[in-house]
Amino acid sequence: MPNLHVEDNLFLCLIHDTLNGAALVITELRIRRAVLDLKVLPDSSRPVVEQALIRAALKRAGDLGAAMMHVQKPSEPHWRAALSREGFQPCRLYWTMRWNVQDTPQPDLPEGYSFSAYRGSEDAKILTQIQNAAFTGSWGFSPNTEEEIEYRASMSITPPQGIIFLKDNHKVAGYCWTFVLPRREALVGIISMIGIQPDYRAKRLGRPLLQQSLCYLTSKEVSAVELEVDSGNRPAVSLYQSLGFEKVAETQWFEASLASAS
Repeated sequence: MPNLHVEDNLFLCLIHDTLNGAALVITELRIRRAVLDLKVLPDSSRPVVEQALIRAALKRAGDLGAAMMHVQKPSEPHWRAALSREGFQPCRLYWTMRWNVQDTPQPDLPEGYSFSAYRGSEDAKILTQIQNAAFTGSWGFSPNTEEEIEYRASMSITPPQGIIFLKDNHKVAGYCWTFVLPRREALVGIISMIGIQPDYRAKRLGRPLLQQSLCYLTSKEVSAVELEVDSGNRPAVSLYQSLGFEKVAETQWFEASLASAS
């Protein structure tokens, strides 16, 4: 993956030659942020492993010039205590919402609007432009390069048909990025991102775009569709609830200032 640099940014913790945990520092230096992807085996050595990996990740992110680090973990006391000891504080609460497959009305589009699927590398530029336009300024979003978008859109879990454009005649007004994951002998649809161009906001286009995405995922015989949403984004939460999504889990984002990291 472009700009991941796992040889320098992935830390492994071994005890007696047995892997007990890993920490990947994902840098987003365009917004002076690093994101920590932390996984630790649940055994008796867990607190020691967590501390070692978190400290190594904080130092690496600071050395790279990031001003802050974020990490997302289940909303539970263990993680709140473990991360608090290393200078992290809760900053955003996210919900996982699930839609169990049901009849969904066909999207009711305004005149002149239509849907089309991502066509591969020839659409990478427009996908990059609309994603950056739709999300720049949103909490935690770092603008993407065309190389990064093209790489992610070519991954095996993301067929081109799963990236849906909403067009106003020939102009792209919005998009929804979906994919399908196998989970316990069933398939689950994931809505990764749904965005509307700033000029097209307040036109109620999110609803038909979401409906079209649900129709597409249903055609892939998924058992359910899931997405993540900032619990403070009430318009988005209300839209999802109106179509039958229900909250099933919470995750907490934590933030640490690297100026005070030791």
